[in-house]
Amino acid sequence: MLTILGIDPGTNITGFGLIEVSSAKIRYIHHSIIKTGLKNKYTTKLAMINEATNIMINKFKPNHVAIESVFFSVNAGTAIKLGQARGAAICACSRLGIEVFEYSPRSVKMIVTENGAADKEELQKKVKKILNIRRKLEIDASDALGIAICHGITYFENPDKLKSI
Repeated sequence: MLTILGIDPGTNITGFGLIEVSSAKIRYIHHSIIKTGLKNKYTTKLAMINEATNIMINKFKPNHVAIESVFFSVNAGTAIKLGQARGAAICACSRLGIEVFEYSPRSVKMIVTENGAADKEELQKKVKKILNIRRKLEIDASDALGIAICHGITYFENPDKLKSI
């Protein structure tokens, strides 16, 4: 049994999703988002992401963390800020000795929906179906759960493709 924390990092909203995976079953545990606020200083936002990640790890004790990799954006500033948000989350994981794995948005969509070009709503519907979630699920939380599901499937079906960062 493997407990996985999925993280969808963002400077304004970061999504968290926890699942438990065995070779035959994926079970939902928890999801949440952190809104860092539009008026907070950028350094404050990074500290909030780091602290929220720390809290999630201490509360749920995941075996692995799966995080979205940086995608190439038309706007270099956006890509850099996303990389820094990822760094804030990864730092919390590293400090607590949790192994971190990264997946591109396209890989997550391909593994979870079987369509690498799926939009966020399609991914959200598939995540809700896989985890049997009937209540409201924020897009950032569904992305985080999708990342966790992607890692769980990869871990059990294709372990030689795993690369921790």
